[in-house]
Order: sequence, then C-alpha cells, then structure tokens
Amino acid sequence: MTIKNVASPVFLSVCIPSFNRPGYLKDLLQSIALQDYANFEVVVCDDASPLTQDIEKVVAGFTKNYPDKRFRFIRNPQTLGYDGNFRGLIEHAKGDYCVYMGDDDLLCPGALSRIACVVHENPGIGVILRSWAMAERETKKVIEEFRYFDGDRLFEPGIKSIKTLFRRSVAIAGYTINRKLAAQAGTERFDGTLLYQLYLTGIVAYNHGGYYISDRIAIMRKDQNQKPTHFFGTAEVEKKRFKPGKLPMDASLNFVEGMVEIAEYLSRYHHDEGVYKALMTDLANYSYPLLSVQRDNGFIPFIRYFNTLRKLGVGTTYFYYLYFFALLLFGRKACTKLIVKIKKMLGRTPALGDLYSGKSIETSKVSAQ
Repeated sequence: MTIKNVASPVFLSVCIPSFNRPGYLKDLLQSIALQDYANFEVVVCDDASPLTQDIEKVVAGFTKNYPDKRFRFIRNPQTLGYDGNFRGLIEHAKGDYCVYMGDDDLLCPGALSRIACVVHENPGIGVILRSWAMAERETKKVIEEFRYFDGDRLFEPGIKSIKTLFRRSVAIAGYTINRKLAAQAGTERFDGTLLYQLYLTGIVAYNHGGYYISDRIAIMRKDQNQKPTHFFGTAEVEKKRFKPGKLPMDASLNFVEGMVEIAEYLSRYHHDEGVYKALMTDLANYSYPLLSVQRDNGFIPFIRYFNTLRKLGVGTTYFYYLYFFALLLFGRKACTKLIVKIKKMLGRTPALGDLYSGKSIETSKVSAQ
C-alpha cells in the first residue's frame, strides 16, 4: 500500500447530528481527536435536546483540550428531526466533503486519512461508502462486520451505481458526501423518513458516481437484542411515523414506506422507470434486516408484517421469501448467527442477484498533514 503526500489536503467536515447523548458523544469526539489527519473540522449540531447544555460542555471541553483542532457546536432553535438536522449540517459545514457520524458511533484510527485519499485521487466523486462494524454499546465488542466487497470499488455515474449504493447508505457511520452537490440537492420533501441520505445518494451518484472503501472506517454501537434506544419521533415531522425508544410494527413499515417513496421519486426525477425496479430488486435481495427486526413480536404478527411488506413492493425476489421462512422456522437469533458466520467465511457480504460491484481499485493512503 503506497503512501502519497498531498500538497493541498482535502478539507473534511465531520458532521454529527446530536440529541441527548453527551456521554457517548464524548467517546466519539475522542476517536475523532486522535485521527492522524489534520485538515478537518468537527461540527456538532444538537437538535434542541433536553441535554443540550451538557452536549455543549462536552464540545467545549474538546475545544479547550485540543486547540489545534476545529470543534464547533451548533444548536437548532427547535427540534427539526433527523432529516432536518442532517440537511442543516450540510449548510453549516465548510469542508469539501461531509463525513457523517451518529453521536454514539466511533471513528476508526486512520479513517479520515483514508477518506481524504479517496477524494484526492477521485476529484468530484459524489458519494463515499465504507466498511463498518456493529458493536455492543457498552463493551464496544464487535458483533458483526459489514464489508460489502473484498476491496475498494469505484462506481461510475448511473443507475447501476445507484442500485448498489442506495440501500447501503442507510447506516450513516462514516457516510461521506460531496458537500456542494448535497447542498444543491437540498429538499424538505423527505423529512420524517429518517432516510435523507438515501435521497442524496440517489441524486448525487446518478451524475457523479461513488466510491466504496473496503477498510473499516466506523463502528456503530447498538444495544443487545436490537433493543431500541433512539429518539426518533420527538420532532413534529416524525411523530406520525415513529415513537421514541420504541420499534412497533407500524414504525418498521413506515421506515420501509420511506424507502419506497424515495425510490419512486428517484425514478421520476431521473425519468427512468428502471431506477425504481433496480432499487426494489436490491432491497428484496437484502431484505433480511427489514424482516428480522420484527420477528420476535409473535408468530402471527410477523406473518402479517411479511405480507404488508410484500404489498409495499419489497417481495420481488425469492430471497425475500427465503428469509421469511428461515426466520419463521428457526427464529432471529439462529438466522443472524448463520449470516454472521457466512460473512466471516467469505470475508464480506455475499453478492446476491446481479449486484453491480463497480471497478476494482488499488488502495492507497494520504499522509497526515
């Protein structure tokens, strides 16, 4: 792996939509402060949460302890919700690219150097996805790896790239996007879906393509047994779809409806019916997470949930039915363990259907400056 010096290093904005998690935010900021890349800023935007003063103190502490770093705290005058806060960070950021992190995530060592190198070697690239891991919240022990391909990949502009990048943009830990292009695409149309980044990926990657980093860039911390600890549903725009700290069946259905809504819009926007079909096919091929999240709520409710998702258009491939029957017969824990084992054996997520894997790229790193 070669090391390249960059005369004018890329300026990155690490964007953190924050709400009520000062303790976990401190862990995240520490992982950012220790990065080996120098040309970045950190923008924490608190969404008018009850613990906003505690969050501001955490950021102020890092500003004091790391005077050579750029830490900024912003507070929304009212709670905008996930999508509004996500979009607002693009407006507040000053970097060439926005690197998003959930306020309870962790940034892996060398992550910003890796991202900066990709941008330097692929000027104008639209979206950057990455490998990431899910870890137990308190122990930080890695539970599952999400490595989509066995090496770096460059995705050319067009429908094929959107199909690959769309669903894989759901997790925001390390999600990176061209700030100017994202600002140009700004809209409130999908506020309340919790999926604004999917919309941005579908707009930006169509004309500017994307890139996949095979190294682990971020860690997403989760509670055991998928226990929900989120605050989605606090903002007015989210209340009809979600409930804070809960994950009832209608919330999962609303989440999928949001994905379908965005897929339909992208198809109209690009004047190509093939966009919607491609996105729904990939969604069906990798629908296990959408199904498994409701498996433990009872046998009959799960069947109803399966049928409702199918009516939404998700059940377009046999993989959807395979996941359903496996979950029905063996349960979520056993199925998840099997999937994790398969991914470990392969070293990546299995390629299903006619998944476009982009162009293989030899990796390199940019030196910290």
